[in-house]
Amino acid sequence: MHLRNSKKALSIAIASVLAISAHANAGVKLSPTELQGLNYNKPLVEGKLNPAITTPKDMLGFAVGQRAATPAQITEALSQWQQESNRVQVVEYARSHEGRPLHYVVLSSPENLANVEQIKSDLGRLANPINLSKSEEAQIINRLPAVSWLAYTIHGNEASGSDAALATIYQLIASQEQDIETLLKDSVIIIDPLMNPDGRARFTKQLQQRRGIAPNVDTQSTLHTDAWATGRSNHYFFDLNRDFTLGVHPETRGIVKSINEWNPQLMIDAHEMGSMDSYLFGLAREPVNKNLSSYARKWGRVFEKDQADALDKENWPYYMGEWLENLYPGYSSYAAFRGTIHILYEQARIKEDGVRQYNGRIASYAEGVDKQYVSSIANIKTLAKHSKDIYRDFVKDKRQLISKGSPFAEQTFAILPTKNHQRMAKFVDLMQLQGFELHQSTRPIKVSKAKNQLGEMVKADLPAGTLLIRNRQAQGRLVSAMLEFDAQITDEVLIEERQRLLRDGSSLMYDATAWNITMMYGLEALTVKEDITDDIRPYDAPQNRPPIVKKANSLAYVVDGQDDASVGFAARLMERGVTTRIIDKETILDGVNISRGSIIVSKYDNEFFAGDLDAVVEKTAREMQVTAEAIAGGRGDGDLPDFGGSHFKVLEQPRVAILSGNGISSLDFGAIWHSIDSHLGIRHSHIDSSRFNRTDLRRYNTLILPSTWRSTLSKQALAEISTWVEAGGTLIAIDGSVPQLTNPEAKISQVRQIQDAFKEIEQYDIALQKEWLAQQNSYPEISSVWQHTAADTVHYPWDANAKLPSEKQLKKQDQWLAQFRTAGAIVAARTDQKHWLTFGAPAVLPVLTSSDPVLMTKGSVQSPVRFGTYQEMDDSAWKKQVKSTKDGQAARKIGWATLPEKQNLTLRMSGLLWPEASKRIANSAYLTRESKGDGQIILFSGQPVFRGSTLATNRLLLNAIVYGTGLGAHTPVTKL
Repeated sequence: MHLRNSKKALSIAIASVLAISAHANAGVKLSPTELQGLNYNKPLVEGKLNPAITTPKDMLGFAVGQRAATPAQITEALSQWQQESNRVQVVEYARSHEGRPLHYVVLSSPENLANVEQIKSDLGRLANPINLSKSEEAQIINRLPAVSWLAYTIHGNEASGSDAALATIYQLIASQEQDIETLLKDSVIIIDPLMNPDGRARFTKQLQQRRGIAPNVDTQSTLHTDAWATGRSNHYFFDLNRDFTLGVHPETRGIVKSINEWNPQLMIDAHEMGSMDSYLFGLAREPVNKNLSSYARKWGRVFEKDQADALDKENWPYYMGEWLENLYPGYSSYAAFRGTIHILYEQARIKEDGVRQYNGRIASYAEGVDKQYVSSIANIKTLAKHSKDIYRDFVKDKRQLISKGSPFAEQTFAILPTKNHQRMAKFVDLMQLQGFELHQSTRPIKVSKAKNQLGEMVKADLPAGTLLIRNRQAQGRLVSAMLEFDAQITDEVLIEERQRLLRDGSSLMYDATAWNITMMYGLEALTVKEDITDDIRPYDAPQNRPPIVKKANSLAYVVDGQDDASVGFAARLMERGVTTRIIDKETILDGVNISRGSIIVSKYDNEFFAGDLDAVVEKTAREMQVTAEAIAGGRGDGDLPDFGGSHFKVLEQPRVAILSGNGISSLDFGAIWHSIDSHLGIRHSHIDSSRFNRTDLRRYNTLILPSTWRSTLSKQALAEISTWVEAGGTLIAIDGSVPQLTNPEAKISQVRQIQDAFKEIEQYDIALQKEWLAQQNSYPEISSVWQHTAADTVHYPWDANAKLPSEKQLKKQDQWLAQFRTAGAIVAARTDQKHWLTFGAPAVLPVLTSSDPVLMTKGSVQSPVRFGTYQEMDDSAWKKQVKSTKDGQAARKIGWATLPEKQNLTLRMSGLLWPEASKRIANSAYLTRESKGDGQIILFSGQPVFRGSTLATNRLLLNAIVYGTGLGAHTPVTKL
């Protein structure tokens, strides 16, 4: 070969090698091949645009709809546009749990923006037209622009809404078209582009991690599926679109406060649904909450038509109603109870790229964003066209609500005083957040007609200081929706619901059917059938209680156990190294009434405490907003317990772990996590279920298993848990995690589900009767105790029992009853007032229940809380019952359980509870406790901390977490 050619060949070879090496080292990605049908070429924003306004593409680095913008990018865009345009004001209304800002954007003409405070004031006067004359009303309506509120992406992984919001904002601030300028002159358009920044941040991070070079339209690919902690929920894994009437989280509290300040005419809430679906909007079908105004539905039809016309022009398929109902008031549609016209959007969930749907067509993410955008523009244009008439209907309804002709005129909700100060404070805070008018009685008030929470019509004496919420007020519809004991459901809906359950197990109900706030909070309340106006005054918050009341020569401090905050007080003191006691029976020491469950901090127990005990007690009391009251004497009045006796138990600091990860309900896990953080504020660990087999449980003395979707734990894991419990651990299992433990083959718990208990059902019935007899304060045959001869007859509890069906028949009956699942109803439960798990709980406890395991107990297993509360029958009803029986014994059974003589069992408090469901859960255990070796197992049949708002049952969980190790398990002595 010629030398020159050889050199040339060598150079080419070296260059090739270097090019390959450089390509490999640089990680150069190949361009994807074309995917037919993916590209969406229609521009979202059209028309003449102001070049001085930065385009979304220039800010994001991609066109709107090409990718999901991150929360940081959205915030940056809002900030940039506020600097560039005189048509926009950006308001930060809240910060998320993770510290991200939440904004709403006010879009209008410069003239309207300069007059924002007056517009808000005028809207407020229409919203509560007390002393508003007709002429003033006409003047206000004449000068007010249309006011709309468009809200997007409360579920962080329903991404298209936020990107549509960016397109909508840009169109409104950049367009130089006459119709948009006119729209802004006639309207104030408020856009909340992102209601859940923490969830969207989690979602967009997952997208970034799963995104490849080539577009992916396969719904089974990880790009289109969710990790365990989905972006749908917020930091604590709560569904924020259930929180508007509950007010638990800063995100929704900020929205509620802002909407209440503005009183918009229209609210849009943009969501997403299944990826194979099309587009849903418009009015809901039954069941619809009966507290909603009729005019909102009338105008809803008008908006429906205009929106449908806009979608028809694009040849997009859509539908209305179908699965959408509107019974539960806690969605963003809560605004409709305030008089706002509410419209829901549900776009097929595409995430990024696109999705190949069942018909073979690729639906792109950009097209989904466009649907949300087109719908938004259509709705605000409809409002501008009909704004004045909508204002007139709005104020007409408000005038009726505050008049004597109000549909709620003869109704007042009375919440009785309680020593559970934290719980009452939370309730008042929620009522004030919603803008309700609150009063309290200045002296005792007698009422002749009231309904209690068990559905009984009673006469009542309301003590001075009773909290009164008159239903005759401008927000009467929302007041009724949140506080009425039952939401009305039509007979037609009930019949269809029953047909569906029997046909295929489906349901019309999209959410819970009970949500009464007083019941969820465990506050005693009455619905008084009159408008109470005498002997009342506007509510004033009670004066702050001192964190500590000192006394000379004191020996201890006491914090009342009736207050939920006492549990956190004890937990935080133990974490600070303070030895803490709890009393299990009420007493009086040094003139101080001490309820069971009260916390005692004595100088004797803390003789060697390294810090300043008084200062630590005061600091902790201030944090928990309780009063630590000093006592100087330890002798109980009369025969009441003395300090130093067996009723004062030393607590053990809990070392808590919660199971999390795949298989675990993120909603229930998040609720427990949030409860610990917000009620206790103590350190605890989250254990990933995938690493459980490698977890050293010896670090913890308390393990919580949240509800699971399936059998999450392996046989090895269950065996390790069993061994750990026997060594002194406290295991707390909830709802769906319970069946793994009660399975007879697991040999962990003695509790059984009802379907596994029929073989020994008579023993369960005898155990139930034994519980009843043990609580009675009288013994009819008391005189026989003193007879000298041996008794020839003894009454056995089962003597009068009706004959039970066979085991086979019982199982067959149970299978039938189980079809009629509980639809999120609140039921009455009876509590064992001598058990430590019920500290702070009333004798009758409202429990929110759904299709939960039905738990059966006997033998040494304790049942501190059972479903159903006994109500004594009057003599005439009892005689009638006896007369109706063949043998005159009047023995009755509800399912497997015998009713005691002269007793009825009250169960339903609120919501849909079919008779079959009532019969199945009657007398079953909601909460159980059993010893196992040196440890214990505590089971909840349902979720005690639902949406952060079931404070009544949350107290049981807090008791189990904080007091369990000290009161229910045997731990080694660690201090000498």
